[in-house]
Amino acid sequence: MMHRIRTALVLAVTGLPLAALAAPAGGAAPAVAPVAGMALPWGDWLSGLLHPVTAALVPLAAAAVTAGIARVAPWAASVLTRDRIEAAIRAGAEFGQNAVAGAARGRTVSADLGAAVVAAGARHVLATAPAHVVRKAGGPEGVAARIFRALPLDPQASAANVLAPALAQLRGADKRPV
Repeated sequence: MMHRIRTALVLAVTGLPLAALAAPAGGAAPAVAPVAGMALPWGDWLSGLLHPVTAALVPLAAAAVTAGIARVAPWAASVLTRDRIEAAIRAGAEFGQNAVAGAARGRTVSADLGAAVVAAGARHVLATAPAHVVRKAGGPEGVAARIFRALPLDPQASAANVLAPALAQLRGADKRPV
């Protein structure tokens, strides 16, 4: 039943423009004389039909666009958050290298300076980055671990001799009275 209605609507909608195209041009005389009193105002009929159709289709199109944006928004937010985390970690690593005496940006960080560089960079990120970025990065421990992985460290540097002391420095800084 629904298929027949759809077919009839398609034929009605496509039939009118095809009939108008098949009609002779305005300057040529019609082959058959028009029936007197039988004028079909198809332009008015078509515009009258299109008003309710557009009134129904515009909200549906707006809903489809809104649904598309809602599907893309979480993905875009996660990409933007990931980029902000990476930027904060890069800034923290550069800050740590600049803040610690003996370490220089672009050079390999020795194992004995690594803990101080990681701790200084992590403190900088914790002080400057938004709270949701720090949370998504894994909190203070996650920030320190990411900075540890981002630094160009000596081959002797490991998590045990660089990251663990850096975390201890961070925790010790939290326990100091202000």
